[in-house]
Amino acid sequence: MALDFETLANMLSDAERAGGKALTELLDLAPSADLRELLRKVAHDEGYWARELSAAVRRCGGTPSSAINDFAEKVRAVPDLPGKLALLNRGQRWVVRKIEENVDAVEDASARGLLRAMAAAHVANIEMVDRAIASPA
Repeated sequence: MALDFETLANMLSDAERAGGKALTELLDLAPSADLRELLRKVAHDEGYWARELSAAVRRCGGTPSSAINDFAEKVRAVPDLPGKLALLNRGQRWVVRKIEENVDAVEDASARGLLRAMAAAHVANIEMVDRAIASPA
């Protein structure tokens, strides 16, 4: 059964804030300027999508969440940078999967478009991080 938009958007925005927190913490571990720049870009995207989801929830008459889920702690617990990046990408894939499982049931066309754009952006970020994992600096 598909989640209603407010529940889905709040769950995703909680995850986005946690992903952004985890990425910010990873900046100091990045061994190269290129990787730091990639992590900054992905962290920026996480914040952007969290804000967009909250705004969409408000436009649809709901109440946006301001919570942060426990994903950042899970990333922090991984001992090495490649493992942290791999977990980060598993989280990104989870976001894409949740969107794909629920987007068609979202009644508001604008919200559906937002979710589809968010999924596409996450897929692009996953590919960039996968490349970074495959060829460490």
